[in-house]
Amino acid sequence: MTRAAFAIFTLTLGAAACATATVTPSAPIAFAAADSVEALALFRENIDAIHKRDRARYIATYLQSPRLARNGIDGLELGFDDWPARTSTSWPDTLMARDLTVVPLAAGVVYGSYRYDVRNGDSVSSGISERVFVKTPGGWRIAVTSAFGGPRVFSPKP
Repeated sequence: MTRAAFAIFTLTLGAAACATATVTPSAPIAFAAADSVEALALFRENIDAIHKRDRARYIATYLQSPRLARNGIDGLELGFDDWPARTSTSWPDTLMARDLTVVPLAAGVVYGSYRYDVRNGDSVSSGISERVFVKTPGGWRIAVTSAFGGPRVFSPKP
């Protein structure tokens, strides 16, 4: 068989194999859409609880476990029971959350992030906040939370 004939034979065999192949969506595609929708709903619930200063609703969105991971400029801290947010009475004057994005990582695990601007009195800070959402027997919960702000900017008094 000549080189040209062998190349034609190989291409024909490859085309025939492709023509008979069936494409089926993989399982990750099936879970990804549903997980993303459900995690995004919890994400919005979390932000809405902040806007409405509803501590119980806010806390209910988090994994109540020693494995709750909280990260920020002071470093990683673990645990739910000793988390100051559980008992704090402070809320930002204004929270503007934008660009909420979720990315499914595995069945029952979704990463999320958003950009924020927070106003407390005359100071404004901006940054990125991240979440990892996990599906639990009790529903979706936030298992990892982080916020990394830029330098504080002081706006002039009106």
